[in-house]
Amino acid sequence: MKYFLLTLWAVFIFISTCTENVFAFFRDWKISFDFNPNPTWDTFLQLYPLAQASMLELIGHFIMFLILTFLLMGVFHEIGHVFILAVTYAFLTEVLQVYFGRGGDLYDIAANVLGIGVGLVVGSYLQKVYVTS
Repeated sequence: MKYFLLTLWAVFIFISTCTENVFAFFRDWKISFDFNPNPTWDTFLQLYPLAQASMLELIGHFIMFLILTFLLMGVFHEIGHVFILAVTYAFLTEVLQVYFGRGGDLYDIAANVLGIGVGLVVGSYLQKVYVTS
């Protein structure tokens, strides 16, 4: 069951980060992909003023990768493996977004990594309190 939930969550992250319009996905459950096999990379990971970033999207990234980290910790018990898998998937989703008409974003990666870090700290604490007692 743990593997199934982890897989479902990874698919959910892929859909929500690569669908053409994330707001239409969450509002209307409309999923649409516009794959471009030859994207332009000139704006990939471009830094821009934080005030221009969507706080709603950043919070979403944080929460998605926090939950992913908890699910990974339920499957893989080595914290290092969980960290590597979660960060790799976070970066992979940003790269894939370029192919689906969305931009890879440094702030998204930062929110992802922050969610992963908080997930590791909280998850490790909860494992020590509830698993070892």
